Amino acid sequence: MVEADLLRSDFAPTFRQTIRASSGSGKVGVVPCAIVYVELDSTGSPNCLNSDPFCYLEQAITLNRSLKAVGLPGLTVATNVAGQIERYLAEVDSDSRPHVFQLAASKLALPKITPFYSAHFKLDMMEQLGATLQEGDLLMVLDTDMLALRTLDEELLRRCLTTGVGAFDISDQEFSAYGDARVIADLETVAGTRLRNPRWFGGEALLANAGFISELVSRAHACFERYRQVMDELNHNGDEAFISAALNLLADDGHQIIDLGAHRLVGRHWSGNTHRDLRWFKGCSLLHLPGCKRLLERQARRRTFSAMHVWRRLVLWHELNRPIWPLRRWIRSTVRPRHPKPGRAATNAAPRVDVLVFDPDARRLSMLVSTLTSLGMQVMPTITPQEARIEAVRLNPRVIVASSPLRVVNAGDLPDDVLGVRTFTHRPVMIAFSVDDARLDWAEWDRWFPRSADPAAIVRAVADALGRG
Repeated sequence: MVEADLLRSDFAPTFRQTIRASSGSGKVGVVPCAIVYVELDSTGSPNCLNSDPFCYLEQAITLNRSLKAVGLPGLTVATNVAGQIERYLAEVDSDSRPHVFQLAASKLALPKITPFYSAHFKLDMMEQLGATLQEGDLLMVLDTDMLALRTLDEELLRRCLTTGVGAFDISDQEFSAYGDARVIADLETVAGTRLRNPRWFGGEALLANAGFISELVSRAHACFERYRQVMDELNHNGDEAFISAALNLLADDGHQIIDLGAHRLVGRHWSGNTHRDLRWFKGCSLLHLPGCKRLLERQARRRTFSAMHVWRRLVLWHELNRPIWPLRRWIRSTVRPRHPKPGRAATNAAPRVDVLVFDPDARRLSMLVSTLTSLGMQVMPTITPQEARIEAVRLNPRVIVASSPLRVVNAGDLPDDVLGVRTFTHRPVMIAFSVDDARLDWAEWDRWFPRSADPAAIVRAVADALGRG
């Protein structure tokens, strides 16, 4: 049953926040920013089910509206396609539009099919926006799928300005979910050294002054190069891995890092998760809602913005999902991929399925899988790049049939980097079919079919590859 105090329509500051905000003199300047990096043929967040890359901009619009609603400065969206973003925002009410910042060309090199691909370019955003900060300002790095509930504690901001940085320590969540030994090993691999007190920091919130950002960016670039070499072996891909490693190195050098989560400046909430009571989240200044992206996107175009409207939906969804959350966590833990250690790929030499089919079109996926199965083939269906990669490495299929959630797959990237073919002792037969007949990207595939091809032709190609034609 939903408790009444969770639904009260007030987000007034707590007594503690009111007293602290009134002490001291002079306000600390805050520059909120978020990345919206658009690459149509890249892999988005595994937590995002919307294939439209501009969905992140819709989330950013809602975040901007919520920041302004609590009296904070408007959001700056850093992007690689400022022209496209501005044209998109032209149809949005002027008060709801975030500022747009064009990023310079990035020097970060990684496959476009890397999970959380766009998030890696937060490093460019921090470097370039950090250089524009004035004395007494803090850059506030945020994710787009966030919501501001209340203003920030002024005393906490002054502490962050003095020490140079405040970050969101989520080690308790990461250690319990994936094992502290595994997370620490990954951190030390990316850091390139043993760490004194390894901590994992969430990428959804960082407060830092210009001086600290300069030091952080330098360390993070070095960590990124190590990360890029080993990312296929890591438990997590994304900016959190190399930014956390860099923060740990700076902490070992003597930098104090204020934990923003302990002060409830930010909280990460998954609907149904019971690791913290909802009352704790209601007291946060900022909420990160990775499981409620669609809800945030819908708020972007509402005539009026109401944080309370969003909060009531969060409370309802949370109550509905609480009974199934433990089951969901158990399922995820039982199917968590085993990350092969170097030199052990040969232990998975024998193929365990005939065909792996990767297609985000559920209707077409079902039809292909049913037809192939009726012919006596062992088939593994997958609907996301992340799932396809995990299952390809685990099952070592003889044939891979793949499409792309965004137009056509880059054939040079998919076999090696999405599906982990480099770990195989044999190369599977690669069959691709496009979702756009105007694109004829067939290089490096063994067989390629346009969207208009009869699915029966794909089935025959699979049968021929397996010697059953």
